[in-house]
Amino acid sequence: MIEEPKSPENHSATRINKLYFLLPILFTILLALIYSQLVVTSQAGSNSATFLFEGYNEVFIALNIAVITIISTLSLLIFFHILKTKRALAIRVLVSSFIMGGMLSALLFGKHIFLLLNFESPLFLLVVAFVGYIGTYFAYLAFIDALSDKTRNALFLVCSGTLGSFLGILVPVLPVILISLFLSVADTILISRNTVEDIVGETQYERLIMKLAFSNKEWGIGIGDLTCYSMIVANTSVSYGAFAGSLSLLLILIGAFFSLLLAMKMIRVPGLPISAVLGLLPSISLILNV
Repeated sequence: MIEEPKSPENHSATRINKLYFLLPILFTILLALIYSQLVVTSQAGSNSATFLFEGYNEVFIALNIAVITIISTLSLLIFFHILKTKRALAIRVLVSSFIMGGMLSALLFGKHIFLLLNFESPLFLLVVAFVGYIGTYFAYLAFIDALSDKTRNALFLVCSGTLGSFLGILVPVLPVILISLFLSVADTILISRNTVEDIVGETQYERLIMKLAFSNKEWGIGIGDLTCYSMIVANTSVSYGAFAGSLSLLLILIGAFFSLLLAMKMIRVPGLPISAVLGLLPSISLILNV
């Protein structure tokens, strides 16, 4: 979801800051591209003959994907249920869980850095302890609503990049395409029908968005959008190489730019459909050409 200010005086400022709007998206998906290529490089340089999850059978992978899908669906239903009665608690729990997920995903990043550098040392346990502490600390601050706007925005960028990358590396190409398209449709329906807005009300909705988005006084980008962008880029990069991943990155930026232009006219637009579909084009094209 991409949201613009409703006051007309802010729109002139937004017109000047199109590049600034794209910077957080660029940072997140560039992190995903680097993350995925680091995984590929470290795996190629290791003694393992298998790549990532190739050592597991298809049933194991399918079961894990099914479990992730079920848990995600149940979590979303529980979140909306809590949102109706205890909105502040629901938001704090969601943000805390998101930060913890992003920090834990960053451990995979650290693991492959160690593999790439041929470090077989207990030192990695210190990295695990440090990242775990940092993740728990910031998750706690998020839960008690003690994070500053700058800190929250920075955490959202890093966690969106790492969590999206982890999902993009974990899940095969076809499920990523289907998941991204499903989320794009869901995003469009939620925005067009004002589903969340009807549940919490207009005033609370504005506050909700600011808590669940990389935002400033002019616009906001949902953390779900950023995570999905990262997942697409990481999956494309791992599956088809750095060039395809870079092309996906560029297409997502183009889609985000067009989404911003629409948001300047419509106030609020779904952030996924245009960017996600464009970002998936390299993977879809390569699948069809195989």
